[in-house]
Amino acid sequence: MTAQPSANELFQEEARELLQELDAALLDLDPASGEAVNRVFRALHSLKGACDMFGLEAAVCLLHAVESLWDRVRMGQIPASGPLLDQTFAVKDRLEPVALAGTDIDPDHGLLEAIVGFEPGRPADQPAPESPEQALRSEPAGETRGYRIQLAPSDPEHLRHSEPALLLEELEALGSLRVQADVSAVPPLEDLDPSRCHLRWEATLETDQGPDAVKDVFLFLNNASDARVEELQARRPDAPAPVDREVAVSPAEQAPQAAPKASAAEPPKAPAARPKEPAQSLRVEAAKLDNLVNLVGELVIAQARLTQLAAGQTDSALTGVAEEIERLVGELRDNTLGIRMLPIGTTFSRFRRLVRDLSAELGKEIDLEAEGGETELDKTVIEQLGDPLVHLLRNSIDHGIEPAGERLAAGKPARGRIRLCARQAGGTVFIRIEDDGRGLNVERIRQKAQERGLVPPDARLSDQECFQLIFAPGFSTAQQVTSVSGRGVGMDVVKRAIESLRGKLDIDSPPGKGTAITIQLPLTLAIIDGLQVRAGGEFYIIPLALVEECVELAAEPQARGRTISLRGETVPYVRLRETFRLPGGPPAVEQVVVTRHEHGRTGIAVDDVVGQQQTVIKNLGRYLGHVPGISGATINGDGSIALILDVGQLIHGVQRDFEQSWGG
Repeated sequence: MTAQPSANELFQEEARELLQELDAALLDLDPASGEAVNRVFRALHSLKGACDMFGLEAAVCLLHAVESLWDRVRMGQIPASGPLLDQTFAVKDRLEPVALAGTDIDPDHGLLEAIVGFEPGRPADQPAPESPEQALRSEPAGETRGYRIQLAPSDPEHLRHSEPALLLEELEALGSLRVQADVSAVPPLEDLDPSRCHLRWEATLETDQGPDAVKDVFLFLNNASDARVEELQARRPDAPAPVDREVAVSPAEQAPQAAPKASAAEPPKAPAARPKEPAQSLRVEAAKLDNLVNLVGELVIAQARLTQLAAGQTDSALTGVAEEIERLVGELRDNTLGIRMLPIGTTFSRFRRLVRDLSAELGKEIDLEAEGGETELDKTVIEQLGDPLVHLLRNSIDHGIEPAGERLAAGKPARGRIRLCARQAGGTVFIRIEDDGRGLNVERIRQKAQERGLVPPDARLSDQECFQLIFAPGFSTAQQVTSVSGRGVGMDVVKRAIESLRGKLDIDSPPGKGTAITIQLPLTLAIIDGLQVRAGGEFYIIPLALVEECVELAAEPQARGRTISLRGETVPYVRLRETFRLPGGPPAVEQVVVTRHEHGRTGIAVDDVVGQQQTVIKNLGRYLGHVPGISGATINGDGSIALILDVGQLIHGVQRDFEQSWGG
């Protein structure tokens, strides 16, 4: 059995989520929006509570100080200014070890004093802020305060997220509490909606805690007006208690007295519609999910073998069972892979901080626009995609976007723009990083490549071929080395990482108008639906998402660049035998599989179409590495191997060879 995660591991995961939420809340902050400010405050408060539960005193001290600042922002006492954001980001970065190791940070008195002493626009005659030690003591010791509290949950959503009984228990933990329930709004039994709260509570609390501690009990109410806290006059412990009316204790669970029945003339009220239950989620360890996908992959292979065995038998019962298992395995595969799919927006969100910090370091003003964050990718692909995207964004910020003066001189706005967008087409996802900077200098790239011996001096390279040179190891056109780039490290890493994901890179860079790099990736690295074909006695798999139809083709003289007419449209096709130089000649009647890819519609002529099958994708291994036109391999039901075609790369390679042969 797999060991259950420890409490420390659960805390680390919660801390990571809260730090991510804090980062997103700060980046999305609209100072004019009270809810946006509350979002930051809630993230800080939740993180402080989690750290306090685990006894991380230094982290709690730091969070309490910055939380106090954002509480003042909520009260309208100070603005949510740039310096305050910088200080909060510094706290967030300082707390990263908490999420990584689950241990406390070393006390950072310099940062703590800067936060406690943070006072934008403080008049000279205003007293200096309290020390860091005093910051953790919000109220003088020994003073008793009284509060009158009214709690009135207003709708089912607010009731579901904050149960009144638990809120009253939290209040009771602060001191002496007296509670009275108001049942006057409870309807007759026949009109009672159990999903709604018809009770109201009025409480009196005596405690030595300050008003912030009392208000924090109701921090997570969606509707702030559901709870009202009124502070009464404070008194010392030796002072006589104030005269107050008696407040009877009436627990929330006590059955209400019978309410007056509705008059006969009044029609009965329709019961309120039950609200839609919120979506439930469950955290699962990634290793368990990976193991599940591997097992499903093996099950798919076993199912293919069963289907092949049943096809050779005349037993109808066996055939029926094989078909039923094939259907169930298909559904299991789709559901399992669906669990692994995550929106790529989870990766996009982390880059806003990168652009903010790096543009400030380089003295540039840059806006990041993200589109298509809902596009889903296999979690394995997303995990390995982070570093390549970081390299590409850093290059756009450093090399691509010009300084404000240069942009204005070129007739561009002073602020640069980077677009990060994703879209899905069939079984492929396209991710595009586009900037409106100066673009790639083809001549400078060619010159640098010649200086480093990457190309001969008399080489005639197209713009696209020059663009691909930037992915050569150690290649850089930077005039000087900076903390961001200039050492020629990064772009070759990007290319290797993308190719390891069976993806590829395309570059488009009109002079002076910016650069766009498009990453093409498979939707999943595990299992796909494929169409099995045969050519020259070998089996191949074409991803079914790219297949439009199959048509017959009579034998023709061997030639490249042939076309077929398909309902009035001319569609080019290539012969798989010619492309892979397979022995023997084609049959009298070939099959053309018409595919649609990023280059358009193209047919692939094969000897025979075997049929559709679920395909478990296997890597070719380090000895074969990257083979042009091949994205992987799979195991057939009889144990034989079938290669999986990379259709777009295959067609592009044939077109390039044809153009070079004919000078076209």
